Amino acid sequence: MTDLEMTIPKSRSDTVLEAIFTFIVVFFGILGIVNLTNHVAIIPSVIWLIIVTSIIWNGCREAGSIRRYLADRIAIFGGRAFVLYPSEQGEPCRIRFGYNLLGCRVFQRNIQVDRIESVMWNPGQATSMAGHDMKDWHVILWFDHCDPEKSKKRHMLHKPDQELHIVGPLRRKEDTSALGYEFLSFLRKAGAHLVQGGADNVYVRLEPRENREKGEPKAVA
Repeated sequence: MTDLEMTIPKSRSDTVLEAIFTFIVVFFGILGIVNLTNHVAIIPSVIWLIIVTSIIWNGCREAGSIRRYLADRIAIFGGRAFVLYPSEQGEPCRIRFGYNLLGCRVFQRNIQVDRIESVMWNPGQATSMAGHDMKDWHVILWFDHCDPEKSKKRHMLHKPDQELHIVGPLRRKEDTSALGYEFLSFLRKAGAHLVQGGADNVYVRLEPRENREKGEPKAVA
């Protein structure tokens, strides 16, 4: 049996914007350190370094670790992005998101198949506000994080017991829908039991009891 693998599209504009942002942060961060070392423009340098530190700190906190934060940042500049379901793996089975970098595979995130809660594709705020497609549709994968502490901290979110992973870049509805269905097919081949939810762009897992009995599908949101 061969590995299941799916290529995930990337956005050139996102890469360019990230490159500009990274250059600004790194350049002025180094400049701030040099200024402090030479006792020049101390107050502006300290303020800028505090801003940079806050950005990195918040990014690491959202990502869950420094390693994942750095992997996510480097992924934007890496080669082909992909999601992989290895044919040979132990239990529990997992899918792996990653990218190619200098001939090596770098993995960003592993997600247990049985923890996948739903996959959907939705428009962003720009489309909702404009009333027409603003090319900001995106595919979202929701999965159980199984961490009570996270659930407490995220009590204001729509799904406090789940985390999300954005699959692919922001694009127009037709392209995002095609990616969503391709990703849905990949997940089903990997063993995820997903059925259509309340809309044609929402697919949710079956209740465990009905998975066992193979009865009439009933989705859980």
